[in-house]
Amino acid sequence: MQWLACRGLCYVGLVRSGCGVRWTSVILVGLFGSWIFGSVECGRNCTGYDIKCVNGQCVDESQTMRSKVNDSRSSGVNKTPKVSCQCDPLWSGLSCDIFACSGRMHLQSSSGVITDGTGNYTTDNKCTWLIDGGLDLPVRLRFKEFATECSWDHLYIFDGNSVSAPLIAVLSGMIIPQNSQNYVIPELTASSGSAYIYFYSDAAYNMSGFTIEYKYSLCSNNCSGRGVCHDNGSCNCDPGWAGLSCDAPLCPGNCSFPNGTCQTDGCNCSSGFQGIDCSIPLYKSHWTTVKYQDRVGMSGVASHSSFLYGKYLWLVGGYSFQLPTHSLRVLRYDFEQNILENVSSVAPAARYGHSTVVYKNVMYMYGGAVKNTATDEFWEFNFTSSLWNQVVAVGTTKPFETVGHTAQVVGSLLFVFFGHSPTYGFLNTVQCYSFENRTWSILTTSGAIVKGVYGASSVFDNVNRVILIHGGYQSESFNTYSLSDSLLAFDPVNLSWKILRGSGQYKYLHSASLLGRYMFVFGGNTHNDTSVSQGAKCYSLNFMAYDIDCDQWYVLDPPDLDPDPSRFGHSAAVYNDEIFVFGGFNGLLLSDLLVYKPGNCESAPTREICLSMKSSGVSCVLFNQSECLNPDFAGKNLSLSNMDMIKEAACPTPPLTGVCEKEKLKACSSCVVNSQECVWCESECLPRNASCTTSEITSESQCYANSSHNSMECIYLHNCFACSLNPACLWNVVTHRCELLQSGQMPLNKTCEDSCSVHSSCENCTGASCMWCGSQLQCVESNAYVTSFPYGQCMEWTTQTSRCPATRCADLKSCSSCQQNPMCGWGDDGTNTGLGQCTEGGLDGPAASLRNFSVLTDWYFTSCPQCQCNGHSECSRNSSVCLSCGDMTTGLNCEKCMDGFWGNPIVGGNCTACECNNQADVCNSTTGVCYCRTRGIVGDRCQECDKAHKYYGDPLNGGTCYYEMAIDWIFTFNLSSEENRYYTQINFMNIPPSKDKDVDFSISCSADASMNISVKTVTDAEEKFLFLNESCLSFTSKFSHKVYIFGPEYNTTFYVYVYNFQTPFTLQMYFSQNEPLDLFRFFITFFSCFFSLLLIAFVSWKLKQRYDQYRRGQRHIQEMAQMANRPFSSCILELDSPLESQPVGSREQLLQWSSGRRKRECKATPVTVEPLFGQKAAVLSVIVRMPKGDEDYTPSDQSGLAIGSALVTLCGHSRQASTDPAKPEKTSKHRKKTDVVITNNSSDII
Repeated sequence: MQWLACRGLCYVGLVRSGCGVRWTSVILVGLFGSWIFGSVECGRNCTGYDIKCVNGQCVDESQTMRSKVNDSRSSGVNKTPKVSCQCDPLWSGLSCDIFACSGRMHLQSSSGVITDGTGNYTTDNKCTWLIDGGLDLPVRLRFKEFATECSWDHLYIFDGNSVSAPLIAVLSGMIIPQNSQNYVIPELTASSGSAYIYFYSDAAYNMSGFTIEYKYSLCSNNCSGRGVCHDNGSCNCDPGWAGLSCDAPLCPGNCSFPNGTCQTDGCNCSSGFQGIDCSIPLYKSHWTTVKYQDRVGMSGVASHSSFLYGKYLWLVGGYSFQLPTHSLRVLRYDFEQNILENVSSVAPAARYGHSTVVYKNVMYMYGGAVKNTATDEFWEFNFTSSLWNQVVAVGTTKPFETVGHTAQVVGSLLFVFFGHSPTYGFLNTVQCYSFENRTWSILTTSGAIVKGVYGASSVFDNVNRVILIHGGYQSESFNTYSLSDSLLAFDPVNLSWKILRGSGQYKYLHSASLLGRYMFVFGGNTHNDTSVSQGAKCYSLNFMAYDIDCDQWYVLDPPDLDPDPSRFGHSAAVYNDEIFVFGGFNGLLLSDLLVYKPGNCESAPTREICLSMKSSGVSCVLFNQSECLNPDFAGKNLSLSNMDMIKEAACPTPPLTGVCEKEKLKACSSCVVNSQECVWCESECLPRNASCTTSEITSESQCYANSSHNSMECIYLHNCFACSLNPACLWNVVTHRCELLQSGQMPLNKTCEDSCSVHSSCENCTGASCMWCGSQLQCVESNAYVTSFPYGQCMEWTTQTSRCPATRCADLKSCSSCQQNPMCGWGDDGTNTGLGQCTEGGLDGPAASLRNFSVLTDWYFTSCPQCQCNGHSECSRNSSVCLSCGDMTTGLNCEKCMDGFWGNPIVGGNCTACECNNQADVCNSTTGVCYCRTRGIVGDRCQECDKAHKYYGDPLNGGTCYYEMAIDWIFTFNLSSEENRYYTQINFMNIPPSKDKDVDFSISCSADASMNISVKTVTDAEEKFLFLNESCLSFTSKFSHKVYIFGPEYNTTFYVYVYNFQTPFTLQMYFSQNEPLDLFRFFITFFSCFFSLLLIAFVSWKLKQRYDQYRRGQRHIQEMAQMANRPFSSCILELDSPLESQPVGSREQLLQWSSGRRKRECKATPVTVEPLFGQKAAVLSVIVRMPKGDEDYTPSDQSGLAIGSALVTLCGHSRQASTDPAKPEKTSKHRKKTDVVITNNSSDII
């Protein structure tokens, strides 16, 4: 049994099986929306072939190959049939067994499920769904699962039936409801009654995808059964319930009674408590959502700018789904009236990613992206007249075209930091504008060397008089990027950089606000490159505080609000000691207003809690050991005499492990100019207490003498134009790196190629190694894609020129490829042949400017015409079967050229005959490159021999190529690789060199094939065939030199043709002129050699004996000479009489004692050891008691003693064994070891 899942096409009672054209009845077991689940039983294999077409048709595309050569050399061709699977919609793979979204689907049921397919979605894919059931009700979408590659794979949802409809959401990243740490998408509503959904995945990574439930419903979730749905789509909730769908309790947790009581409008908290459920004490910080009066119809905005002026929070510009081409919108929020209103004025063009500051009651706006392109415009806005004026600066220095920068005003100067420029890339520069002189300048800074970043945030610390800059999206090379957690301090007086402690949270497009002595950082995009992201989120909820005085970061509790407040691209401002966060992006463009209220010191119940509030971003002081006060209040209201009664929390001791070694401290000045007490040692940054073998560098002035430090300024520049701004740097066009200009080196050429931003066509863009966005018609650098389209504005990108046509509707030549592009639809010409044109449009028809296009008589947006024969055939009535493909085309839709022809027959294209010089039966159907049938013939037209591999001949005019075989060698030819699949013939040639030797020929083949053998001589120029149509499985033959005249001067050549084989195929062959073996001569030679070797061995042995004897004689002479030359001396010996120690007993007992025990106990020891010259030998002397026979005493006139001497070798202790013995030898602990080894027993008796 086979389980099928069909979406969009429903058959009642019958479903076409995936095997051939067989139809099988289906038992329906369930129906949900546009899904049908059924079971069919079928034969999966195509008849006669071992190919499975699980969900598709088995198609035999084979065509009998036309033999272009029919002569005696080759008389057969490869006639292997071509069988493949034609997959049903939504199925792919060789066996049509992979269920994945593809093409465009029209969903017309009132409810259903949309999914990308089973398992992970496929890479490099585009899918579209159109929900259009014809009902006059909103379409509501609920996400059950969502996980795509952040910032690269997007799901677009439009409120209508085409991409020209209002955009609702651009979703990306990981959204898993089971994990509360991830952002959850709220219910989305398409109020038009139609929803157009487009999913794009690039070719890099894929994830688990998404599952969406959709339903036509007037009210959200039908008011959850807890309210009444009104005609305007709103819910009138039952008592105790609230929310758009009445799914939120009015008083959560009964207001944590007795902390609060439930009222008609929510919880009324008692004194000392706060929060939506009155569960938060006043000494704890918390977040709330402000429900303001919207007088402008706010639709959501991101990458806008905000600032405080008067009693208003001003909001300027920003990216919006609904207002991308309108003029700049200026709004202001009244804190006192809780009203958001529009400030009407004639404004510049809409933009986002800009900066705004206030100086002397005038607002200044710089840079930003206008229609996704960075600008250098500088505007001023007069609060009194509400008029705009473009500022024209004085002087020759102009500001950069910049987006994603940050700016601060100090005194009369505007400092602009970083950002991204389409020309100069990621900027690490500081631009300065003087309000007094109205001039721009690029500052030369000192201190730490910094990288250029996009989307960083900044605040001005008025106490330390420095500008703090955190995070950002930074370049690592000309085509790679990463996120930053750096915290930089810029001194606007000394124009110097200092690196402070990093946050450990890598992010960009976040907000930073200064409240008290803390910098608060909220939200941002924390997703790094997918290969190293480790699950970081697109839309962050991270909330941190940086203690400026302690150089310490604290991770704070994130806001616990509904809906989920995760976001990036928002703005933040401080008013009345509270932080106000507005707008941002989390797949949706937001217009909500969040408020962060820090804890109240006076409400801290204990001293411990008072001092511990420091780690939650609230500085409190303890007065008189009992009262917890705000430090600002204490400083203003307590007298100096009471200051010694104030106790504040001490700064924690931060860990120093790994801080100095981090990447951002790889430059000398960055190492020594930071808050971590690091030192520079041998091109490495180390903690101050680390050991350094060379002198430490501890000051910035010492760094400039270090050449490696100077090169770091260049290494951080990853763009040719940015590199050219530094006169000490040179751009290497080979390595794409900015390098230090060496002393005495002259720059060869500092002219850079055109930047990616100047290319206006896909072909020019991709040809310059840039990325082309077809939906925005914009060319960007490969490391700047995310910064150029942070909100998913690019619906498809490519870096390959071959894929440029897919980005333009007019270049898509078939209905199916046309509908892969979400902006396109197909117009049929009405000829019932499949001809038509792809153009922009939607379900209602072509775009407005093309609706009078006369050629298009029928419009197809979600389906294709039944007949799709590409103009090469008509279809039978009410059928999709092409009657007869003409114009040398083939395929189910006449979409391919026949074998032997090439071209693009799509939509009326032509097929041209292959031009292969009669040496190939087929060619590449797209390029026309011939697949030569004979091994050794090469060239696009099979026009030459492969001389590099010893194939010679002339394949033109009916000729061929031969492999030149050497004599007396065995050759093996393996034709089993994929590149050999078109070969059906291989030819060989051999010229025997010896005149008086016969030629032996042998060949064996791995499979049956035909073989011809011929010969040609000088006297007979005509080729004479000796064997025809022989089998090459195993064949041998001999050619006598008496019949054929061999030798180089006669040029007698044998030709072998092997043909009619199918790969994989292997053959082994040789030509040989070796003489027969003469056994008599062999044995004579063998035994002669054998006895000669034996005689040599005997003579060598005798010589060795004589030499050894000579060596022994010489050694004896040396020994005698050494002994004769030894010095003489005298010594006194004390000897015991043997009778003094002998036991009492019989003579037999005495003899037994003297011959046994005595021998065992008495040991000879040397009297003297006389070392000789070289300390390697010595003369050893011992006292010898002479035998007495049977007498008790020695004979008269005899002493009974003698001296014996011997020449011995001196050596040290013997080497211990390499391995421990299994069992140690048992020896007496009193036994002594001697260093003397006796090597000669000769003695001298005196």
